[in-house]
Amino acid sequence: MKLDHPSDQDIDAAVMQAADGALAFRRWPAGLRAIWHDENDRRLRRELIFINAIGMALGLLCLPFDYLAGPQVFETALTLRVGLVAPVYLMAMFVARYGSPSLQRVTCLLPVPCFATVGAYLGMHTINPYMSEYVMASGLLIMMTGVILPLRPACLFTISGLALGGLWLVFLTMPHPAQANIPTLLAFISVICVVTLAIPVRTTRLRDQHFLLELRSRLMSARLIVANRQLSELSHRDELTGLRNRRYFERVFESALETSIARDDELAVMMIDVDHFKAFNDTHGHMAGDRALRQVARQLEREFAAGGYTLARYGGEEFVVVVEDSDVETALQLADRARQAVSARPVTLDDDRSVRLTVSVGVAMRKVAGSTASALMGRADEALYEAKQAGRDLVRLARKGDGRLPPAMPVSA
Repeated sequence: MKLDHPSDQDIDAAVMQAADGALAFRRWPAGLRAIWHDENDRRLRRELIFINAIGMALGLLCLPFDYLAGPQVFETALTLRVGLVAPVYLMAMFVARYGSPSLQRVTCLLPVPCFATVGAYLGMHTINPYMSEYVMASGLLIMMTGVILPLRPACLFTISGLALGGLWLVFLTMPHPAQANIPTLLAFISVICVVTLAIPVRTTRLRDQHFLLELRSRLMSARLIVANRQLSELSHRDELTGLRNRRYFERVFESALETSIARDDELAVMMIDVDHFKAFNDTHGHMAGDRALRQVARQLEREFAAGGYTLARYGGEEFVVVVEDSDVETALQLADRARQAVSARPVTLDDDRSVRLTVSVGVAMRKVAGSTASALMGRADEALYEAKQAGRDLVRLARKGDGRLPPAMPVSA
């Protein structure tokens, strides 16, 4: 469904206005009519091609009956049906397939009046013993048109009017007296054709109402999908920092770990903690603490999220990062660059004072520290604890063995 004409709100308002007011199609807002044409154009083209092909075939199949009516009727019928009716139907099929909608609306008016008028002409302008039958056949064709053609009622009224006008014109220009029942028959056919048009009028109104209700349902479904996606996104975001939250990280981490094991490539996990954050909160207040966490989050996001790595707030003043397909050197460089970025930008307080914050980082590599999520997180947390114990503002790497770490030192040293 294409909804790129007006905005969704405009469409919804237009649908409500058209449906609740039971508006006729011609009174629909222009944007709503444009959507209707977009959605029905291809189907309408296919149906017009098919119905016109059937009409042309029926016109040619009438030739054997023309032959039975006499040589003069057959000779005239061969010229009119093959030389006039069939080309008109072929033109209508071609335009239905390749023409513009406006040209299509014009050419679809011609085949049925042409077919019906030729039939009436053969019945009333030739020496034909089946005059009444030809006139009745033309009337039947006009009635079938009103029921079968997939066009708007205005087009159907025009087609029927042209066809009935053709029948009456043929009658009025007859070169010889008509049978006594022909005027009555024509009047009866005219009344029946007009009454029959009540069927497509009612059917079209019902289809229009169905279209409006179905379109409104699709709009509501589309909005519900968007709302669900937004709720899902919000449920995976940390409200304070805007980063992904712990729930989202754990889901992504499990998947990344499984992929790393399956491919036998390396994976790094980093635990990042803001140094002395409790003391900062106690000294400067929770508002300043929240501002500090947001600033640290932005700095970390510039270093990690921009590179395609998964960064999340793990809880409190702790952040966590998973770096896929990374060697030890790259992981340590990323961690130390993030540490320096946070340290290089002090937090500005309400009184315009600046306070420098630092972070400590613990790094664990899958092939060294463990192959389960809990083991990796545990070793990264141990490395973070060692960085804290060694003086903070450090990056520490969890190593293989008994869990003891080498002496603490900044990676940048």
